[in-house]
Amino acid sequence: MTSTGRGGVVCAVGFVSAALLCHEVSLMRLLLVGGWHHFAFVLISVALLGFGASGTLLVLGRAWALRHAQVLLFALLLATAVAMPLSFGLAQHVPVESRVVPALLGRQIAAWLVAWGLLTVPFLLGATAVGLGLMMTPGRAGVVYGASLLGSAAGAVLAPVLMTRLDPAWLPAASGLGALAGSLTLVPASGAARRVMAVSACVAGIGVYLWLDPPRIRIDPYKYGAAIERLVAQGDVERVGRLQGPRAVVEAYSGAVLHDLPFLAVGSGAQPPRIGVILTDGHLAGSVLDIAGAADAAVMDGTLMAFAYDLLEPGPDGPVVALLGETGGTNIWLAVRHGAASIDVVQPDANIIRMLRGPMRAMGGAVLDLAPVRVTESDARYFVEHSAVRYDLIQVPALETSAAGSGGVGGLGEDHLLTVQGLAACLDLLRPGGVLALTRGIQTPPRDNLKLLATVIAALRTRGVDQPLQQIVIVRDYLAVSTLVSPVPWTPGQLRGARAAVQSRQLTPVWLDGVADGDLNQPDALPAAPDGVGDLYHWAAVRLGSPGADQLIDDWAFDIRPPTDDRPFFADFCRLKSISAMREAYGELWLTRAELAFLFVLATAAVAGIAGALATLLPLPWLGAPRGFRTVTVAYFGSIGLAYLLLEMVLLSRLTPLVGDPVRAAAVTIGAMLFFSGLGSIVSGRIRHRRARTLGGALVLVAVTALGVVAVLPGLAHLAGGLPVIARCAIGGAVIAPTAFLMGLPMPMGLARLTEKEAGQAALIPWAWGINGFASVVAPPLAVVVAMTWSYLVVAAAAILLYLAAALFFAVLPAETSSPGD
Repeated sequence: MTSTGRGGVVCAVGFVSAALLCHEVSLMRLLLVGGWHHFAFVLISVALLGFGASGTLLVLGRAWALRHAQVLLFALLLATAVAMPLSFGLAQHVPVESRVVPALLGRQIAAWLVAWGLLTVPFLLGATAVGLGLMMTPGRAGVVYGASLLGSAAGAVLAPVLMTRLDPAWLPAASGLGALAGSLTLVPASGAARRVMAVSACVAGIGVYLWLDPPRIRIDPYKYGAAIERLVAQGDVERVGRLQGPRAVVEAYSGAVLHDLPFLAVGSGAQPPRIGVILTDGHLAGSVLDIAGAADAAVMDGTLMAFAYDLLEPGPDGPVVALLGETGGTNIWLAVRHGAASIDVVQPDANIIRMLRGPMRAMGGAVLDLAPVRVTESDARYFVEHSAVRYDLIQVPALETSAAGSGGVGGLGEDHLLTVQGLAACLDLLRPGGVLALTRGIQTPPRDNLKLLATVIAALRTRGVDQPLQQIVIVRDYLAVSTLVSPVPWTPGQLRGARAAVQSRQLTPVWLDGVADGDLNQPDALPAAPDGVGDLYHWAAVRLGSPGADQLIDDWAFDIRPPTDDRPFFADFCRLKSISAMREAYGELWLTRAELAFLFVLATAAVAGIAGALATLLPLPWLGAPRGFRTVTVAYFGSIGLAYLLLEMVLLSRLTPLVGDPVRAAAVTIGAMLFFSGLGSIVSGRIRHRRARTLGGALVLVAVTALGVVAVLPGLAHLAGGLPVIARCAIGGAVIAPTAFLMGLPMPMGLARLTEKEAGQAALIPWAWGINGFASVVAPPLAVVVAMTWSYLVVAAAAILLYLAAALFFAVLPAETSSPGD
């Protein structure tokens, strides 16, 4: 191959890698718009098996592929470009449902398999192109692999930009343009006309397909957005506005048939005014009262959230209020009606703020511009850790939905506010006598509210509180439970106000000092507690506040352990040991009652692991390498593939508090790791002598620096918290840069080690590429399983141990001094 040809291969690999990463991120966004978080995670993870399968294909067809390498690489890039929009478009016609329906399970599984197969195609084609590029340039593995990493970094940065500019349904087509651009770098001087014609034909073909079948996103029939679509089709509701971005697709709707107002009890008095709704990714995010002033918002006095104001003892100017995650403005009206002196509205999605101040302004969105309101675009956890204001009331409207843990559909989502450390930070912001108000929908059997209470109690104990229940009041109605927390013991006046409000509002006390046992579990009765005193909420509250709390947490049918910063999964309630009892109680319907998120990700890890093992074993007869070589090749490339992605997942979680936004943190983590790893891969080609000793030391350094980064990031988040977001992003990238650079060495140096053998072992190169690909696919679900079960610290420890093990495996990797008979 000429130097020009090698340069073309390097550029092509870079372009197709950028397209693949951009398509991966875009596809995850599309699946979140159409479905649910846990199902999108499963679908994209299984589709990425195409990376591993590419290595198997290249081993099986190695001789033919090398004979036609130039033409095949060109064809693979064109096919990848076509497959991205085509596979997604076809998958939208498959009736995939995220909820499990036992009676339709066979049909649902078939639909899932078809969708998985379609979405896998572009990853299989693109990864095969990258693997072929490595085979075509065996002496430049570091440069080619480095180009792949650098291209992926570019794709990670490009994807969020495209999400702000394009309708999400067009993202696959936009990603495909990267692969088309890569194909143009392979056009030689001779035969250029034919290849340019081929590219033009592909562009024309994609254009015709998109014209005949414009891209669209199929909304899961169980989502709120699907119901809204039906109302729009009937003419009962109209869409007011739509904004897209990397965080979510934000939509606003208005119509006389909309009556969604959280936790408004029947018989509460005033009738609700005309209401608009805001959706994010098809989920109801908030309601907007189409009113002119606070006098028209009397309906809010009948919601459970109003109870918190009965406990306040504010100053003469009125209470100072913070609303963490407020979306539609209903809680702003509530605060205004109670004379709030100032109201801090904290909303992480700028598009929601734009929606209220733009298309929804004349329909109630102008509530953001009321005199006492200050709007801050920020992650809630970042806000509470860096605010200088002290509040009389901190309310978390983001919690105020029907129990989101139902069905486990939100179980994979990380929430750094609803952790022991996050709620402790909220309590630190309260004035003496202030209140932290947490309201959540009722669920039977209880899980969300018990986990919330356990977390609150743990947060109080970190502040040195020995009797946490003395600083907690819990009330409910038939819709929701409200947990009120004070940083200090309640005053007699606050307790009198609480008891009076319970009577006047006809609420049911769960935990309130001075309430007799006979007053519990009424007027809204729930199933009685085992001891006959009150309901299950009261029974559990007594035990969670006692020395026997750990026993209750361990025995409960659902996972109600307090989440922490190292295990920030508030909405995960799955407990595997309870499945047998659930199956016995519900029979074949047990899946409809189970917390699905953890089960889905566990199944994903198992499927990816089994598929990877089978595909790794399939080409063994074609390898021709001694068994010992094959074993150590699997061990080495599997270890570094697992370790890289495991550590990336840990760093992503650790960088989020520093950057103050999960979307930006993901862009910084993925982009910086791929960029600096790409530089490390390119530099690896300069290391010629004592390669084993050099890489062994580098792998040890990876373990040491990774340990340091994981340890230092939490403290750095506090120190750098006051800096501008750009500075925090730069600091985050700089902190992980040395580790990421070193992490770019193992793969190309391992591939170079294989090329030192005589030609009989060359087939190990595509096989190693496939092994690394399978390991990289298994790693994300495995990391989530471990983090949800134990913590991200355990994930970090596993990654560090794998890198240390890889140093040992590299020392015995096939080298030029070995002979086939060894």
